[in-house]
Amino acid sequence: MRRSKLYGIRCRSWWLVIVPALVALLVGLGACGTNAATSGGASQSTPTPIKSAATPTATTVKGYGTSHGCPSDAVVAETLPEQAVIVRNTQNGQTITVHRGTLVVFELPFGQRWETPAGSQGVLELQQPAGYASQQAHACIWRYVAQGSGQSEVVFIARPLCQPHQLCPQYIMRFSFTVAVE
Repeated sequence: MRRSKLYGIRCRSWWLVIVPALVALLVGLGACGTNAATSGGASQSTPTPIKSAATPTATTVKGYGTSHGCPSDAVVAETLPEQAVIVRNTQNGQTITVHRGTLVVFELPFGQRWETPAGSQGVLELQQPAGYASQQAHACIWRYVAQGSGQSEVVFIARPLCQPHQLCPQYIMRFSFTVAVE
């Protein structure tokens, strides 16, 4: 009898440790990740389409683009045309409406390691250099020209920009933009 009473006390004390630990684990895991949802379906359109998107002149500065998170070391100092539609990471989840021939520029800030699928995306034709560094905007730049009509989803992935031999946070953020071409 005495043994079972002692065993019962031990079992109950384990539950006092396990239950709060599980609750803390669930709360901790629930806080992981990001909630990148935005409310509303705001759209943006351009006043006039660009007839041709001139290829920017790029210079390669070894390590500059990649040290800031861009996939390319190409650096472009030219400004963007006024008619270009600039899409920033703050517009995540939104639909951007443009006209055929419009230059759509994705401007993603330095400080993250940015990735995206290579090549054209549906009705968007990728312009080169892709993922270059812009010193004026302090951002990585992808330029697309709207071709045809329809919708395309462009997805960018942001990872931490880590220095060698230093602690680094572990996260992946997904940024999704829908471009509707009229």
